Amino acid sequence: MSESNNPFAGLLGVSGVNRTNNDDNSEGTAQLQASSRKSQEDEENVIINSIVESVFHFTINANAIDGYPSTDKQLVYLEELAEATKPRIYIDLEALEQALFERLLLQDIEAYVIPKTNKAFREHVIQKHVFPYLFSSYQNLQTYDHSLSDVVKKALQRMKELIFRNAVTALKQPALFEGQDFSIQLLELLQHVDPQSQTFFLDVVKSFIADGDGETQEQLRNTMIPVLQRIHTDINKSHIISLPIYILPAIHLFASNSNLASILMEVCEPKIETNGRLYQDSVIGSLLSLSALPKTPTTQHEFFDNPLDQAATSLIETSICNASCHLVNNMHKIFLTLLKGGPHMRNRLLTWIGKCLKSNVARGKLWNVQANELNQSLTCVSDGFMLNLGAVLLQLCQPFCTSPEDPKSLKIDPTYGAVLPAESAAKSVHLDCLHNETCLLPAREGADGQTVKRPTADTYNFVTECFFMTQKCIDLGVRVCAEKLYRCGQDLGRAQRAITDVAASAHHLLEPMRQRVQRLMSKFVSLRCALLENDMLANLNRLQAMTCTWLVQVAVRPDAPNPLPSYAPNEFLPLNMPVTTPPPDNLRCVPEFVLENIVVLITMARRTVGAITEDADIADLLRPALSLVLTFMGDSSRTYNPHLRARLAECLEAMLPNHPDDQQPLSSLASFSREQLFKEHPHRLQLVPCLLDVFVGIEMTGQSVQFEQKFNYRRPMYLVMDFLWGLEEHREAFTRLAREAEANMEAVHPPIFLRFVNLLMNDAIFLLDEALGNMAQIRTMQTAQETGAWANLPMQEREQNLSNLSHIGMLARFDNILGRDTIRTLVRLSAHAPYVFCHPTLVERIASMLNYFLLHLVGPNKKNFKVKDMKEFEFDPASTVLDICRMYVELGSNERFCAAVSDDGRSYSPQLFTLAEAVLVRIGGGSLIGSLQEVASRVSNLAEQRQRDEEILANAPDEFLDPIMSTIMLDPVILPSSRTTVDRTTIARHLLSDQSDPFNRSPLSMDQVKSNTELKEKIQAWIAEKKQKIAQ
Repeated sequence: MSESNNPFAGLLGVSGVNRTNNDDNSEGTAQLQASSRKSQEDEENVIINSIVESVFHFTINANAIDGYPSTDKQLVYLEELAEATKPRIYIDLEALEQALFERLLLQDIEAYVIPKTNKAFREHVIQKHVFPYLFSSYQNLQTYDHSLSDVVKKALQRMKELIFRNAVTALKQPALFEGQDFSIQLLELLQHVDPQSQTFFLDVVKSFIADGDGETQEQLRNTMIPVLQRIHTDINKSHIISLPIYILPAIHLFASNSNLASILMEVCEPKIETNGRLYQDSVIGSLLSLSALPKTPTTQHEFFDNPLDQAATSLIETSICNASCHLVNNMHKIFLTLLKGGPHMRNRLLTWIGKCLKSNVARGKLWNVQANELNQSLTCVSDGFMLNLGAVLLQLCQPFCTSPEDPKSLKIDPTYGAVLPAESAAKSVHLDCLHNETCLLPAREGADGQTVKRPTADTYNFVTECFFMTQKCIDLGVRVCAEKLYRCGQDLGRAQRAITDVAASAHHLLEPMRQRVQRLMSKFVSLRCALLENDMLANLNRLQAMTCTWLVQVAVRPDAPNPLPSYAPNEFLPLNMPVTTPPPDNLRCVPEFVLENIVVLITMARRTVGAITEDADIADLLRPALSLVLTFMGDSSRTYNPHLRARLAECLEAMLPNHPDDQQPLSSLASFSREQLFKEHPHRLQLVPCLLDVFVGIEMTGQSVQFEQKFNYRRPMYLVMDFLWGLEEHREAFTRLAREAEANMEAVHPPIFLRFVNLLMNDAIFLLDEALGNMAQIRTMQTAQETGAWANLPMQEREQNLSNLSHIGMLARFDNILGRDTIRTLVRLSAHAPYVFCHPTLVERIASMLNYFLLHLVGPNKKNFKVKDMKEFEFDPASTVLDICRMYVELGSNERFCAAVSDDGRSYSPQLFTLAEAVLVRIGGGSLIGSLQEVASRVSNLAEQRQRDEEILANAPDEFLDPIMSTIMLDPVILPSSRTTVDRTTIARHLLSDQSDPFNRSPLSMDQVKSNTELKEKIQAWIAEKKQKIAQ
């Protein structure tokens, strides 16, 4: 082949070309054939040499760049190798191994670059670091992948092998490459974020493992841990928006390789498993802690430093939500990859999640939610961590909650929470702390008083484990943050009201208070942003819609006669209400937080501005949620905790259509669909009985329930009753219950409606009394403030007075709102069922209550409650007077009621109704005056009669007087335990609120009392004798 026809002639040395041109054409055939083979080998070597120079940028030919412009080609001249291989001027595959190794060890590379005249060196040509150089060579190699020549293919394969062999050599013998930090170089590879760099990285690992022995995994671990540590450092320097783009793909790369995944999990497993905080101090943990929320409670909120700027706040929220969505999607991808990485890796990840949740259980404790966040920060992960972990687990749950009745959800075994730690490993349980959780029903006790072991399955599937882990994570994340958001909102409201209160009198306090308001607002917006991420909320809605259906299916399913290998429902049963089957023991295994989490979601969405979307309706959450409420709220045999049942009533209130308390009204479509829910739900007629049952249940628990907590529970119930009263079929349900009460007023177990009415009166008396007392205090304090009495006080005392005024104002507002709701409920019921209120058991109490409050609101002391800004305290005495007068009119046609009004010696006087008429004229209640006058006349006539009777019956013997009421007993009965005699109406009224003997607290019901016939006859004889004497 001539030089002109040889495409690689320019790559050969001059001597090679000369030899070709000087061949003797007269040689024999054998020499020609030998020359031909030699020429073919030379061509192949020239091709290989050309590829080597293009890929690795080195040569052993000092004249290799002759004929090229100085800027077109740069090569590193391997001088020592060239000297050793003379007269060869090309690098074949045999020489390449030594050439590449020599190039990697070469120091002062610039001195060996040819041509010598070039001072601007290309990066790859003079690259000193092993892995950037090898990766660049690997990239160059990829440009030849399209070649079909066998020679080239073989050469390329050999070059690739040598690249990875040298990479492995560098990692296993780093001492050969002094001054090079391979963790930095490997990290730089990951930072390329392109498929080639990831493929190269994984091929290096593959070659490392293939080249190894028994210690290879340990060597790989020692190599990769520093890389992960550097990634961890980069994460800790970042926040949710500034996270370097390479990190999530890099962690996924580790998760996708079985050898690297085990190293990843190792660096994420804390040395002290019981310290929950340490789970955040790892690569995966630090990623999960990226959020709008601070990583520690002592850290300032780094976003929303100017929350009053709505445009800026909205922009930041959008950026954070997008970044959070990206983070959670990638973390889900990482978790899913690890779960699919084989049984060992799956077990390792589930163990990590289970231990993380177990060691952070303290996050969910009440004292941690309310206060002491600093202590929590030392032992528990951050709010952002738990929210993000929950969002990832929610995505893992989506395959079995595609609809509220997803059949795959029936694989969830409710007995998971009963497994003891000692049995966990054998039963494939990785969250082994649920056995200590309070469950919907307490465990049974045997005859010996010992707890009976709860049922458990032989083993538990992934669906069950994923479900309970997710619910526990929601309990520790979403529930805690929702409570913090609610409390922060309350603090913010109080702080803003405090600024208004002090603006006129303490200007020096304003700036610190404004700063506090800004801090609280930043915290509030950060919490709201973290909680209301759209994708997370949508997934949460879907999970909880499914959970509602699953819980109902568990609750209505009878116990199996014998132990089963699995207690999962497996098939749907029809729901018939009321549920009459005995509660299953499986409910003794289901933690309360599963039910509580549903309440948290529905109430949070309703009371948080920005969370009211159509997602709940799209996910079809509300319909199964109403079935859940009806199954558990009114049935203490399926929900032992009355507080949890009361929370279900709060959930019910959050499901209502638009009402006045909404901070942000629902759309017309959403409000309409919710109204239809209460009109069309197949079991809607159970609402009223369930509601009354839980209302009474709060009082009848036998547990200590603080007044404020009790009324907080009842407040949403009033709103629900107010709504239901406006729907005819629900109003008829109240009527049916009232009729049942009338027919069973003295039953062994008092009817639910009777107990409900009795508690309404108790509440009304307490609330209105407290409200009036608070309003009187406010008036006194406002007067002192206006007259300047506070001006001369020391600053600290003035500040204390302002704080007291604000606190009492808050209490007064609370009492006034709830008292108003209670009175209005009584007005409705008394108009609809007056016969219940006029029964001897209740009539004296309702009469004395009305008299007492009417006297205070229209009597001579009414000015004591007149304060500035009455609307601020929700104090509307005119409205209350109208309601009270309506009740007088509704009940006034009953003689027993009128007699009870007149018998009330504490508040009644003939002038009471006259004073009320004067007030009614001023407040627009003139239409009631005529009817009220008729009642007043009947009461007055009966009062005169009663006065005569009292004179007749004065000086009655003590044994005839009721020991509680100090009135003559008309139907004395003996209490079996204390052997005390009281009037039947007195003890019947007492038992409505407290089913115990008032004299020794022993249990008591009406069927246990015995008539004291002898004493009754003596009383009747004495009364008859007295009346006979007067008649004579």
